[in-house]
Amino acid sequence: MFRFRWYVPCSVKYPRWSSIFRILSVELWLVLIVSIVIAAVSATIFGRYSCTSEWHRYKTLSSSLTNLWAVILGVSLSSMPCTPSLRSLFIAWVVFSLAFSTVFQAFLTTFLIDSGYKTPIQSLDQMFASGIKLFYPEAYNSIVDNGDDIYALELKRNRLVCPSNVDCVKRAIHLKNVSILTTDINAEENYANGDYVGENSEPLLCRLEDGVVYNTGLGMIMFHGDPLMGLVNIIIDRVVESGLYNHWISFRLYLMKLGTHKIAIIHPLDGYYSFNLNHMQPAFYLLLMGWCLSVLCFMVELFYNRVFCKKFEFGKGSLAT
Repeated sequence: MFRFRWYVPCSVKYPRWSSIFRILSVELWLVLIVSIVIAAVSATIFGRYSCTSEWHRYKTLSSSLTNLWAVILGVSLSSMPCTPSLRSLFIAWVVFSLAFSTVFQAFLTTFLIDSGYKTPIQSLDQMFASGIKLFYPEAYNSIVDNGDDIYALELKRNRLVCPSNVDCVKRAIHLKNVSILTTDINAEENYANGDYVGENSEPLLCRLEDGVVYNTGLGMIMFHGDPLMGLVNIIIDRVVESGLYNHWISFRLYLMKLGTHKIAIIHPLDGYYSFNLNHMQPAFYLLLMGWCLSVLCFMVELFYNRVFCKKFEFGKGSLAT
């Protein structure tokens, strides 16, 4: 049985640098920002209404925000609070920061080890709704025209015309923006040849279970009235029923896999996973970004103190004279 079926790009992994943003949803990131702002405003109010002179570190919103952010990062504060109200606020913020930091680091380590896969196209309706380009050879026009009228209109509207079939297949594999209509046996041969698999033997094109467009079969042509027709039919039935035909196909695909030298062992997701420095690249990139930002802030502050402060002192000296 030959089945003409749609094959779509398989799910791809999220880039590891996006792990930090995927730890929390957009709503939780907004809640965290609002919580920091509310806590900073509250600390500023408590500091301004304090009668002691030591609260100059908490009488401005920027200083309070800096101290609260230092608690989240787990670094020391510029000055410790002393009044009971401000201490109570900071104790609650420390507990919140400890819980948030624990959950954040646990999920970040998990995503750095295995970033997960994006949601793939799983049905024919999702394929048409995604707006992905569709490709099928000119020889399949009769198959498409005899299909569902609604799907036929979608196919003609989103059809991609390529200079050659190989170009469209390359776009589907590398750019992930094209779906291919082909037969199951042709796809299996491409899997065996290594054309539809990646470096780690992961599939690059996946078939849709409900994407069958047309079913057909193989037949043997004989002269009408041939006396051997009955015997040939019996032999064919026995070959198919005994599984010899499927065995021949499997053995042929196995030999093709051996010839391409692309047979690899894929580790299951629930098995042992080697954690190395390559998984920590996003963390090192963020650390480098933080250092660059710190150096930039230091240079700006140094330039400000050496240029603008001298001008201000010179202006005061001129006014005094």
